Amino acid sequence: MALLALGWGGNAPALRFSLDYVPPFQAAGIRFALGLLVILLAARFQGVPLVPARADWAAIAGLGILFMVQISLLNLGSARTGAARQALLINSYPLFVPVLAHLFLPGERLSVARVGGTALAFLGVLILLGERALQAGGGLGDILVAASALLLAGKAVLTSTLVRTLHPYVLLAWQMIVAIPCFFGLSALLDPPGKGVTAAVGASLLYQGVVVAGFCFVGWTTLLRHFSPTRLSVCFFLTPLFGTLLSFLLLGEPVTATLAGSGLLVLCGLMLVNR
Repeated sequence: MALLALGWGGNAPALRFSLDYVPPFQAAGIRFALGLLVILLAARFQGVPLVPARADWAAIAGLGILFMVQISLLNLGSARTGAARQALLINSYPLFVPVLAHLFLPGERLSVARVGGTALAFLGVLILLGERALQAGGGLGDILVAASALLLAGKAVLTSTLVRTLHPYVLLAWQMIVAIPCFFGLSALLDPPGKGVTAAVGASLLYQGVVVAGFCFVGWTTLLRHFSPTRLSVCFFLTPLFGTLLSFLLLGEPVTATLAGSGLLVLCGLMLVNR
């Protein structure tokens, strides 16, 4: 699980680096086309059928559209902010999950610990957003990534209901099948010209697609067969830490006092919510 957190943490600097050369929607299409290939191979190897029932088509289409919008906001925002900030903001999504689950899932109630932890983590997010609110652009990149985190939380709540009747591979494969044509269509309409794919950029895209969108998810579903989600979820707190560290080591991004303080508040809040 710690290795998976390291893999997910590395997505932030890899994405930020590739977006300097490949425009946002095209990068998303390439990444998830590669991830889809890994999921299809894993499903074939494990004998998991991927054809959903007709009654599930509408829900899967809705999940795919939500996924497409969430990733679009992530890529657009990541192109306008630092990788370390992106890693912290996008991995704050678990703080939104208890609130959305309380609103939309029967039996899910907010406890004092969940409310306190959510408020603490949200304070960290607000401090991080406020640091750039008065700068040129008003911290647009941070706002887009924070919005992506909110949609990611919504997708997690929706997935938690669908996974009761559908295999996780079915959900992941079909949300990618719905989203990939949208990414390439939006790329043709909205993307600026790219700068060309070098060997380093190609390696970055392969990492995002094969390792993060592919093998990390396969590894996660495999671990869920042997360990409880509660035990595994603690390791998710390592993801923004790895993301910040790798952004510093690979991209030379500074770890400011505001970033460190906000990260501490977010991590403490998430631990309180999930303890």
